[in-house]
Amino acid sequence: MRIFSALNGLLLAGAALAQNASSSCSLQSSDSQVVDYGYALSYFLDRFYASVPVNQTFLNDALNSSTSQYYTNFQGILRQNRLGVRAVQQLGAKLSGWTPQNCSFSFPSATDGESFVSNALQLESTVAGAYIALAGYTQAPEASFLWARLAAEHTAHAYYIAGHQQSVLFPSNSSSLVPAYSPGYVLSNGTGQGRLGQYFQGCVTAPSTPCGQTLFIGPLTGTLGANVSASAAASSSAALSASATPSPSWAKRAW
Repeated sequence: MRIFSALNGLLLAGAALAQNASSSCSLQSSDSQVVDYGYALSYFLDRFYASVPVNQTFLNDALNSSTSQYYTNFQGILRQNRLGVRAVQQLGAKLSGWTPQNCSFSFPSATDGESFVSNALQLESTVAGAYIALAGYTQAPEASFLWARLAAEHTAHAYYIAGHQQSVLFPSNSSSLVPAYSPGYVLSNGTGQGRLGQYFQGCVTAPSTPCGQTLFIGPLTGTLGANVSASAAASSSAALSASATPSPSWAKRAW
């Protein structure tokens, strides 16, 4: 009888552990901030493309417009961004009480097709790096899966554009993987790749990392360390952003 009692105790303990493991992997109310930020990234790009008359005439003066199929591809990119917005909405719907926060963004000016394409490259690269880092800010697999998928999508967008704007995409002396930008860095004010604070205008806040620690981003890996302020954590991305771009050269080429 004691054996059966012991077995029952073990089974109950195993069931409790399984239940706890299941609940710790599902979306929690603490993920709301992460989903808000992830939604803002997709919604920002969606609004950016909607703010510009992306038509064939507008794109004619962009570099290599005759061979790049910019108009057709940007229509597809716009569609992909809208699907990204919808995907984050579906993820957020699993959180009780979550509603999409539709920010009022500002955007970099684009007076012609060439400046628009350059802006699109910088923003797509930034959002790709932001999603890469965001995968480390949740313990829910369904959330990290979506961030990884969106990171791949926007990285593809960035490299498509860069392929028609830059001479070197994969330098032989590279010392970093694809760049990742922490939320604190992305939301900080300033210009250049990796920063969107001037466009977000305080609409969302940087999410806290799980496990009560800070994710410090290095050129190859991320490391959990003692919890610090968002600005201090962002500094770990700042040095990386200076060297880890889709190309070390912004030199343009003609086909």
